[in-house]
Amino acid sequence: MKLSSRGKWITAGVVAYVLFLLITLPASLITARLAKHGVISSATSGSVWHGQVTGLQVGVLNLGNAEWQLRFLPLFTGKLAADIKLKQADGFADARVAVALSGNIILSDVSASLPLQSIVGNGGLPGGWVGKAQAKLNKVEIKQGWPIAAQGTLDLIDVTGPARQPSNIGAYRLKFPADNASANTLMGTLESLQDAALDVTGTIKFAADRSYQLDTMVAARGNAPPGFADGMQYLGPPDAQGRRPFSVSGTM
Repeated sequence: MKLSSRGKWITAGVVAYVLFLLITLPASLITARLAKHGVISSATSGSVWHGQVTGLQVGVLNLGNAEWQLRFLPLFTGKLAADIKLKQADGFADARVAVALSGNIILSDVSASLPLQSIVGNGGLPGGWVGKAQAKLNKVEIKQGWPIAAQGTLDLIDVTGPARQPSNIGAYRLKFPADNASANTLMGTLESLQDAALDVTGTIKFAADRSYQLDTMVAARGNAPPGFADGMQYLGPPDAQGRRPFSVSGTM
């Protein structure tokens, strides 16, 4: 069905009006809506179309400063979508972010390199462990500040700790394959990278009740810091490959 000349002018007028609102309305309108879903910031500037925030926090993650450029077409389907760039003094993250009608936040094309100690809230990692997180994620879906779906990889680089006697134990990868979420549970696999001081294989599960369960088998490699192999004897009997069970669970 073709629009009449009058219809085309009306459509053009509506589009122009929407663009005018997006360019002139303050960015705080978006941050106020996202705050209901666990996304908060300390200061906001700019417009709905192109804005900036400082002190961005998503759930327990402290992400620094961010800038977004709104995407126009998804608005006609009732979604907020934008290209977002995150900046820290020693890290960055880029992603396309959409807020679905359900309120869930969907991230796609995520590329990031961020220090662990700056993004994890509540004083950083237990024991003062530090390192860097490097992400290549095709998709992440977050519901009320908790991941319910993911696809891609998250590498932990130069993991060092504990604070009282720090040792570098290398790099590890958390992998989320396609279609890995079922029965309200998101599952990923954990493995050691080439320079890791520990041989680690296992799984991590994120349940809908905001609980997590990490189950691994670990063993000290030849480049492990002194004392690591002795300490692992308390984890339980080794398997045929010399690996011992290590599990952690909790609720956030």
